[in-house]
Amino acid sequence: TTVAAAIARAAGVSLEIDGEPIPLLGFTQLTLLFSAIGVLLAVALRRWAASPKRMFLAVTIVLTALSIVPDLLISATVATRLTLIATHLMAAVIVIPLVAGRLPVRTR
Repeated sequence: TTVAAAIARAAGVSLEIDGEPIPLLGFTQLTLLFSAIGVLLAVALRRWAASPKRMFLAVTIVLTALSIVPDLLISATVATRLTLIATHLMAAVIVIPLVAGRLPVRTR
């Protein structure tokens, strides 16, 4: 996500919200934080869900969709909004299948 944001910035996308620049390191930090939360979710579902893989996929798809809502509501240019949405989707496309692939289909 950081590389995508850097490419967007180099291409002229402002990456500012309310006139405040989004630091590139912020993309790295938030991607790592929410990936870790996803792993914790997977651990919990492996323990308590009858179908951990299916439940993980359902929850993370909903959470990914919800993560886009703030990007649509912020005071930023269309290019900045699209870049933020793209980075959310990019992270989801990478992280969700990797974590889901390590979950069993059924635990009971």
